[in-house]
Amino acid sequence: MTTNPLYSLENILVNPIVYEINEPVVIGGEDIIIRPRTEKGWTLDYVFNKDMISWFDGNVFYYWGISGETDPAYYVDNNLSFSFNVNGEIEWKANRYSSYCDETPVPKKTSGKTPVLCTGGTSADFNITIVFEREFEFDDCCDLSNEGGTNDLITGQTITNMMDVLTGATPIYITNEELTKKWTKERYNRLGTLKIYLNGRPIYKLKGWEEVIPSTRQSVNPIVQVIGGGTTGSGEIHDGICIFDILKFTYYEEPFNYTSVRDNYISLSKIYNINECASGCDEAPLP
Repeated sequence: MTTNPLYSLENILVNPIVYEINEPVVIGGEDIIIRPRTEKGWTLDYVFNKDMISWFDGNVFYYWGISGETDPAYYVDNNLSFSFNVNGEIEWKANRYSSYCDETPVPKKTSGKTPVLCTGGTSADFNITIVFEREFEFDDCCDLSNEGGTNDLITGQTITNMMDVLTGATPIYITNEELTKKWTKERYNRLGTLKIYLNGRPIYKLKGWEEVIPSTRQSVNPIVQVIGGGTTGSGEIHDGICIFDILKFTYYEEPFNYTSVRDNYISLSKIYNINECASGCDEAPLP
């Protein structure tokens, strides 16, 4: 496996950890920027230990999008979380509009979930890998904003201080962002396949899944990546903190293929106390 992570964390002692997206952050002594969108997709890789804690307390373990926003104009299509539910399944959630064609579209929770995670495979340490692989890869990073990206949200610019115009000073502009028909028409450029793996084996695969591209729009709240928890707002569907031990979290700005997931799992299994699922565990078709 040759893909290098953007960053990696080990033995997270306090959940959640929050990083602001599209702003410089220092992680492990390195200056990095977590981009809101990547050319091919992304990969989240976790090593958990439940330590005999119930699934009910697993809760939200990842959030991506606007932080603590309560206005649907700012949080719809701007929020995504992954969580463990009470049945021992991994569930993804996002708020989107019920229909862009309706005169009065309303926010609607969209979601999906894996089969129940097998008991044997989660009896000690266990590895969860989540991959988004876009259908249309971009060669040029400039396309990230223009092909179904945040530039499709821009409706104009506003001068922050009209006195600048009156006094002849160089005006400062802010960009106006909102969901538009152009954003809707470019949806196909945001589609791809969402895949979830348990201990290197595929358990969930959803084609035609629409990525979430965080944007501030007109909100005063930041766009964030949260490890080990969720956020308030966004229709209250991402509340919670995961109290499982997160032994390792790694974020890649590229999608792993099946071989990379297996190679990564084999490496992790030499470091952590991971048990294989017994035969008969549900698996998704191979990618």
